[in-house]
Amino acid sequence: MILKDGKEYINISSDHKNNAANSREDLILWQEDFENNAQGWTTDSGWHLTIDEYYSATHSMHSPNDESTLSNYWDLVSPAIELSALGEGETMHFGFFIKNDMPDDDGDGNSYLDDYYHISIKSLDFLSWHASSMDALDGNSYWCGDEEVGGYLDNWMEFMDTPEFTVPSNGILTADMMWKIEDPAGADTWGETCADGWDAANVRISIDSGDTWSLLHAANYPYDFICGHGWITNDSEYDTGGSLHHLASGWGGNQDWVNVSFDLSEYTNQNVIVRFAFASDPAYCTLDDNNITGFHVDNIVVSGAFECNPENSCDISVSSDAWVDQFYDYSDIDRPGYQTWDEFLPGMAFNNNPSMDISDFAEETIQFRIQSRYDDNHDGGSGAGLFIDDLYIYKSSSGNYPAPMGLTAEGGDSQATLSWDDINASGTDDFVYDNNNFTNGITMANGSAWAGTRIDLVGSSIVNSVSVFNTNEFDSIITLAAFGQFGSLFENEPSYTTTVNAASGAWTTVDVSWQMNNSFIIAHEFNGTFSVALDESSRTGHSMVMLNADWDNWSEVAASNTFSDGEWGIRTNITFDGGNVTYNVYKDGVITASDLTNNSHTATGLINYTNYEFTVSATYLDGEESEESDPVEVWPLANNTHEEGYDDGDFESEFHVGSGNFTAVNFSASSTGEEINGFKWFQYGDGGAFYIKVFDDNNGMPGDVIYTKVIAGGLVSGWNHIILSDENWAIAGDFWIGMKEISSTMPIGLDTSSNSGNSYYKYGNEDDWLEIDGNLALRVFLT
Repeated sequence: MILKDGKEYINISSDHKNNAANSREDLILWQEDFENNAQGWTTDSGWHLTIDEYYSATHSMHSPNDESTLSNYWDLVSPAIELSALGEGETMHFGFFIKNDMPDDDGDGNSYLDDYYHISIKSLDFLSWHASSMDALDGNSYWCGDEEVGGYLDNWMEFMDTPEFTVPSNGILTADMMWKIEDPAGADTWGETCADGWDAANVRISIDSGDTWSLLHAANYPYDFICGHGWITNDSEYDTGGSLHHLASGWGGNQDWVNVSFDLSEYTNQNVIVRFAFASDPAYCTLDDNNITGFHVDNIVVSGAFECNPENSCDISVSSDAWVDQFYDYSDIDRPGYQTWDEFLPGMAFNNNPSMDISDFAEETIQFRIQSRYDDNHDGGSGAGLFIDDLYIYKSSSGNYPAPMGLTAEGGDSQATLSWDDINASGTDDFVYDNNNFTNGITMANGSAWAGTRIDLVGSSIVNSVSVFNTNEFDSIITLAAFGQFGSLFENEPSYTTTVNAASGAWTTVDVSWQMNNSFIIAHEFNGTFSVALDESSRTGHSMVMLNADWDNWSEVAASNTFSDGEWGIRTNITFDGGNVTYNVYKDGVITASDLTNNSHTATGLINYTNYEFTVSATYLDGEESEESDPVEVWPLANNTHEEGYDDGDFESEFHVGSGNFTAVNFSASSTGEEINGFKWFQYGDGGAFYIKVFDDNNGMPGDVIYTKVIAGGLVSGWNHIILSDENWAIAGDFWIGMKEISSTMPIGLDTSSNSGNSYYKYGNEDDWLEIDGNLALRVFLT
């Protein structure tokens, strides 16, 4: 039962809507106007497509309020909808248009709603039955619940099925079970259906591969009620006279772990599937009482035929009908859509999810369910019913406030010098990220895609010209485009397009006049015939690619597919205004400087040989502060400390010599002696461990081990360093420092664009040292 009293809601005036629109950016992701004959939608007999009423065009969906819909729930279910990702500062919402003529909201005057509608969403990616330690019998048990919630939510109907097996003679099914479910007390007072219990669990059996089911009864634990409200509200066929009514019984209340037994003798020699089922109604769940956590099952056994628990990995299959409530509403003069078409917007609902925010479903596949509910009479009057039209999902951004980019830092004596790209820069400039060294081209195996160069600007700008390099042996007419941003994500539809006849083996420039705002991508299409030029000698991270519907950084795509990284042959000339911002500097998450007008800062008073993390944000003219930039780490060094290494910081490959084997790099300390204050390395992947080894020099090769230390814990992908000043490792002249790997050691960066001849490896303790073709990402700090 759903209360009518105590409602609170916000009516958004037209002025409010306009103001909201002016301060936010909205992007429609999906919409349905029902002009396609409601293709993909699932309806029962309580809903149909109509041309009698509609908000737009000629159709809407209608749930009539007449004798045919009395005393039941009626479902309108959308097709599967794939939701996109969200960027920083973005949220996802839905809206729709409604005409609501269901006047019997509380005809009997008992403060409970008689006729109303209810909207919920189901994630097709969510499966509630899973192996879990939550209240498990031993180790893990099967649990119908949500780990984040600690139990179950409203409007679930969840199934866990055994694999098919043949029932032996006089077969007995046993299972350890526990249920902590809403107590059935009071359900029989809700007399409009057969319900004499609320949320419910039961066990079923099928002899036709799951097409139909029969209820299994346990002699030692009979069901607590005949008809569960949880079954009925999810599917009206469970009610009296329905095709599933024979499955409506269930257990409720709290029952600790027990072994429950079912006689399968009537199914001897038949192939069967056993189903463990759970359902919850729309009004009470774990969020209301954290003592009710759901249905648990373990040790499912049919002696001589079948045994299943989470530890033996039997082929359990699960299916879900878990609907997440959004809100319910009814027909009244102060409610949206009362007897006229109205747009239902965020803020209008008075329960559950008033903001209609579905951001938690981003990157999932969902379905909407709009459920009308009519009681068994018209004591409050009858009307035309419920009409729904123009349902849509949109992404909203409260403005685009990009963070500063290109933050770098250099440690000094008790200080760090920071610099970053200047958001306030203005003028006209060429944006070039390649080295004009195109030895490769990327094509598509089939279809076409977009390759683009990301231009990181803040404020308005005008693209004056675009240049592309053609690596093909023929001239080609190709499409150029500019892609803007929505929030922090790049659009997948171009803001501008043009074509250019790109000359073979040369740069071709086309003049344009494209007005852009903030960051954007300049791109050209490529396919199986026309390639995009790739300069592998430059890697600034500005190359983007859209292979499907979203833009990705080319370096990430290349790394995951063993392609070559680099920068595309795309250049542009741009006139830009700058963002007119001030800057803020954060040290280890705490702001240390603000209102800076220059794009540099020196942080002082630092402790040498201590790791610090710095970020920078921008404050815009309207007072909004951006997110913080990507962090940089700084390790301040005393003036008499110097960092030594041979790599250029850009690693074309990785090196992994294996457990029990060694790497070493040759360095030289002063002849009067220095102290090894730190060790620095670049690794691929988080975690791992290894031994630092310091070797003396034996005629230009690593000699005896003179120092060693185990390094483990907190290692991250990228640069790492360890302070060694407390070790008092003194060294003079030539020496070698490196690693002895163990099984968990991560691969080390290898710079193959240069080779100083100082990097070596060795297998075990007996083999000779061998030179590595390149420079290992191993560095040392000497004082």
